[in-house]
Amino acid sequence: MPKRLAITVAGAVSLGSYEAGVLYELLRAVRTNNEAAPSESTKIYIDVLTGASAGGMTAAMVSQRLMYDAASLEGEFTNVLYDAWVERISLMGLVRMRSKEKKWNSLFSSDLIDSIGQNMLISSLQRPGSGPHAAVEQVDGRAQTLRVGLALTNLNGIDYMIPILGSDEGGFNYTSSLDQKVFEVTSGGKSDLKKWNLICAAAVGSGAFPAAFRPKAVQHNIEEYGEALPTDRTLWLEGKTYVDFTGKSPAFFAHADGGVLQNQPLGLAKDLVDAAVAEREAHLGQAAHCDSSDRLYVFVTPQSVKSSAQHLSAATISIWDELKQLVNVYMRQAAFHDWITAEGINQRITLLDTRVAELAEVIMEGDIDIVSLAKASGDLNALMMPNEEEGRLARLREQYSLKYKEVLASAGSQAAEAFISAIATLEAAAHLENRDKMKIVAVIADARKELAGSGLAAFVGFFKKSFRQHDYWVGRTKTRAYLQRKDVKNILGVKQWPEEVSWKDPLPNLSGVSLPLSTFEVVRAAFVPALIMILIRPVLLVILLMFAGTVGFGLWRLLHF
Repeated sequence: MPKRLAITVAGAVSLGSYEAGVLYELLRAVRTNNEAAPSESTKIYIDVLTGASAGGMTAAMVSQRLMYDAASLEGEFTNVLYDAWVERISLMGLVRMRSKEKKWNSLFSSDLIDSIGQNMLISSLQRPGSGPHAAVEQVDGRAQTLRVGLALTNLNGIDYMIPILGSDEGGFNYTSSLDQKVFEVTSGGKSDLKKWNLICAAAVGSGAFPAAFRPKAVQHNIEEYGEALPTDRTLWLEGKTYVDFTGKSPAFFAHADGGVLQNQPLGLAKDLVDAAVAEREAHLGQAAHCDSSDRLYVFVTPQSVKSSAQHLSAATISIWDELKQLVNVYMRQAAFHDWITAEGINQRITLLDTRVAELAEVIMEGDIDIVSLAKASGDLNALMMPNEEEGRLARLREQYSLKYKEVLASAGSQAAEAFISAIATLEAAAHLENRDKMKIVAVIADARKELAGSGLAAFVGFFKKSFRQHDYWVGRTKTRAYLQRKDVKNILGVKQWPEEVSWKDPLPNLSGVSLPLSTFEVVRAAFVPALIMILIRPVLLVILLMFAGTVGFGLWRLLHF
């Protein structure tokens, strides 16, 4: 079996340049590995890409180039990611708002972001492509589907309702703004301009940083959110969640930055992996369900995942301290929600594996009544998984083949089948039917210490091209180091990358930037664009002066009274 990668690219704002460096090196390593691979089993394929904010825009671009134009991902300073995140985007370009843009819908030019999205995702379809990348699996000469998930924040909100008996209101109602769009990029889909316009809109919406850029309208079918609430109340099922939407479908919703609520969409990647496994089952059979042993989740982020807990004393926290800490609390929850969810699933699967091993030992030692075990688990399975039992048992025989063979050799076929039936019961009870362990390797930088563009909520990278060049270099350097790790190589079955020998020499930093940046360097880089921004909106200067005056007067009053 070949190895597979699911790539998740976190939100990054201007640090998209760092993520561009990571992906350039990763894709090059996979390509050279596959081109030199002696057999299919030693190849590595990418089948899932997810992203939030800047990462969502990057995931969309990479998926298109992987499928249709592999050559555009080559060239250390000419590839499409370098072009998008280092060359094309800048503070000067962002403050030069187009004449028809509404000046108070966003601080920066949203039209510029739209035009970059159009160029990278729509106009690119009109240009001749070089064909699929070596990182895309081909079966019978046909490139296999890439699944792409983009995190979004739905400003409209979607209403849900859970029926509750005895309630005049009908049930418990809540509104969710956590949103996403999922796409399948296929070998024959280059001419589907309707789909690519939708992907482009979702990618731009995912990167629409609040206030900096205006929200983006993205079309959804209401069925994407779940089952609609039946108009006939007699059909309502207590405890089931329904979508409570009365408008027409499909509908347009206003979307902002996906990183606001889901900055690290690892859970979305897992869902898409499950869909890919189900599709591969058609030609691989139950072997497709052994995906976790040959799968690596690559998580790309410029932000540290180290502990940010603080030692605080409730007795000494001021109002200002509390407000700052609440912002930190929100950011932690938004950033790590999917990571925490993934780790929770891993822990449950580890516990299941432990129980499976213990059950096998008990059966082989003859300490359990096999007939009773088979009957009890069979009855429960018939109740919990009607019409699905045989398929699950076949999958579990493959998934736990080593233990199954041990029990078969030690205690016979009846005991082995009872063993598998009992595993199915345990798995169903824990709701782990289609969940596999997620082996995650994170290509992480310490943004404050290593990246030039990390200041001012990661907008500083837009101030100067050399800042973005530096961060692109950091991404490349980090990736080479991660790819040489023993644990990464073991999972991917790589003894040595084809270009690994050349990685021993330090990658030259051509940006000329040295860290930490001084305040003078940052101010100097932003000075002219800031003046242009004020000229475009003269009233902005008045507002800033009024705000400064109000704060100053408030401080004066506090000091004198």
